[in-house]
Amino acid sequence: MQWVKVRVLGKGSYGVVTLAVNSEDPSLPSVAVKSSRLEDSHSLESLEKEKRILDHLYGSSHILAFLADTVSFDDQLGGWAYDLVLEYASGGSLSDLIKKRGGRLLERDVQDYTRMILKGLCGIHEKGYVHCDLKPDNILIIPLQDGTNYLKIADFWLAKEPGEEMQYGDSFRFRFRGTPLYMSPESFLFGEIESGLDIWSLGCVAVEMLTGKPAMRVGDGPIINLESKCAFVMQEPNITQFMSDLGKDFLRKCFARNPKTCY
Repeated sequence: MQWVKVRVLGKGSYGVVTLAVNSEDPSLPSVAVKSSRLEDSHSLESLEKEKRILDHLYGSSHILAFLADTVSFDDQLGGWAYDLVLEYASGGSLSDLIKKRGGRLLERDVQDYTRMILKGLCGIHEKGYVHCDLKPDNILIIPLQDGTNYLKIADFWLAKEPGEEMQYGDSFRFRFRGTPLYMSPESFLFGEIESGLDIWSLGCVAVEMLTGKPAMRVGDGPIINLESKCAFVMQEPNITQFMSDLGKDFLRKCFARNPKTCY
């Protein structure tokens, strides 16, 4: 199929994401094309890794679908690019939805969305992967005809693959991957990357859906050294009191300091 890029949807460290339509049959659904310059070895490696993972996860109902890959000349990147052709989520990200709803979603909607994200995580973990960067920006929305939203997990370039060797730093600089606000204590400080990291992140996402604010409160200073990291991860996540007891219990389990006691 011949895809024609029509407008930029977003940019990141990997390159650019563009909305594309099929030139042979415009009636076909639009797609999202994630592109990286062929000369950029780091970004190219990230997209190749994402393709490899999405290939293995194909068919999981709450994971953004990979459709094809190709090489094209990209005007935005100013050169030849490697393209991942992905399912297009026209509803934007969960982060966009939270903002549109004034920073707070109804708990019944949060329950539905959390259930969808969990189904996606089950598909990821069953295949031996850990997403490592679950957050509202990486959860995309496909609007359905009945007015409801269907959520899918995207962006796997930071994911841990089965059999991947962990990389630990020295005693003063621990290596980690992900976004600090959504990382579990053991992954933030010690680089321990297991499925419990994604569950902790899910709790952070649920709190943000309910309150519009991060579950982990950040002080005035940057998180740049071991001391500030320790101070950050010793905080208790912010579990809102304005929710059901069942919801609070779910969040406490997500935020268990020893994840092996809960799952």
